[in-house]
Amino acid sequence: MLRIVNIEEIQNMLGSISGLINLQQKNDLNFDEKAKLWLSTLEKILESNRIMQVGEVATLRGLVLSAENGIIPPGIEMHGRSSKRKIVEAAITFSLRQASSLVSDFLQKEVDRVSDAERMMRQLIAMAKAKGLIQKIPNGNDHTEVLKFIWRTLSADPEIAPGTINVEGLVGPHDALIVLDRIIASDLQAQ
Repeated sequence: MLRIVNIEEIQNMLGSISGLINLQQKNDLNFDEKAKLWLSTLEKILESNRIMQVGEVATLRGLVLSAENGIIPPGIEMHGRSSKRKIVEAAITFSLRQASSLVSDFLQKEVDRVSDAERMMRQLIAMAKAKGLIQKIPNGNDHTEVLKFIWRTLSADPEIAPGTINVEGLVGPHDALIVLDRIIASDLQAQ
């Protein structure tokens, strides 16, 4: 189970592919190096989070390295005259697409899990407001302590406590506070 901060780190990496493709479109000479760096950084992020797809991303980076040596990777068809530059760009584009797809598929399950926790948290807060447990979000110097106070209030109520257990089961105790904070913040902006 990934923490929210790790999910967002991986999402940001996937979002940065657009910048790489812009470099390719501009025929930027640094495109190759930046793409390899992107793949390498993605590998490190996956490795630090113990995500087993790290090996597949490493293999895709290896595919690019092989293309730099003139080897046309399997699955890539070249039409017309194939220069080394064309082979490398095709390998990079293929690798970025595969890595993005691979990680997106894995990440979707994590995003769905957090979304479930957010939906549940929104319901818990609505119940707490209806029961008068949370009249107004208390202000305090220590925002974390305020969140912990609200969480303890929700957890102490016999009707709401099972929901707090479910949220913690989905995202863990630390991320439950993050979800609580985000739901409160979004609800306050809506008012």
